Amino acid sequence: MEILRAIERADALLPNQYSLEEKLCWCDEVSSEIRRNIIKKYDIIETTIDKNGEIVLPPDITYELVEQIIFNNQIYEKQDFRSFNPAFADSYALTGKKISVVYLALPKPIRATDIRGEFNTSENVIEIENAPFYEGDKIQIASLNNLSEDTDYSSSSSAYILEIMHDKIILDRDAIEAETAAKLAIRRVIDDITVIDCAPYDRMYIEYILAKIALYQHDYSGYNAHMTQYNSLFSAAQREFITRNPLTARLRFKNFSIV
Repeated sequence: MEILRAIERADALLPNQYSLEEKLCWCDEVSSEIRRNIIKKYDIIETTIDKNGEIVLPPDITYELVEQIIFNNQIYEKQDFRSFNPAFADSYALTGKKISVVYLALPKPIRATDIRGEFNTSENVIEIENAPFYEGDKIQIASLNNLSEDTDYSSSSSAYILEIMHDKIILDRDAIEAETAAKLAIRRVIDDITVIDCAPYDRMYIEYILAKIALYQHDYSGYNAHMTQYNSLFSAAQREFITRNPLTARLRFKNFSIV
């Protein structure tokens, strides 16, 4: 299910005054909880050891997300991290040594990027310094008479971002006319999908949004009812994933050849 579709369904069931930004944050909470406790996905980075004997981690990877450390061809599981520290007694000798870190990759927050300004354009190029978009993003581009007016995206053009440079973005098609200092509003199309994209488990997002709305409206009975539904779906999804996931501790792989 698309994230926006989940929000629309929640709004239809319980009309409210809360902003799209708030609801996207609630959806991020659900996605993070699913990734932490149901569908765990991991990534690996290569980093170094600093002069204090500590592992250098980028800002978006906290120590709590680290699952394994691979150093000198030895794997240290999370429960063995305490035995990992003595290896750095001579920290200065180890400074700069390469180390691999396996970490839990959480979903990135949903980006509701919406900017406006005056931009030089050609058919498939918009000059924007340090554009807050990613390659592959679909964007909508609306012309403005002045920068203070409300944006009407109903007649906007759309395109995918093919490439991002320091001072411009290149689109996958000719979506705009060439102009100097064109007044434009540009927003990313939110096309994100729920982390679990199958019924009935994708309904967790709807129930969680409804629960949050009820909570902030001081409707505690409604909050409890929706959280009960959310927790029920969450537990059912967790059980099914464990049942269907073939990578259990009992499973072993063996190489074989056919003669």
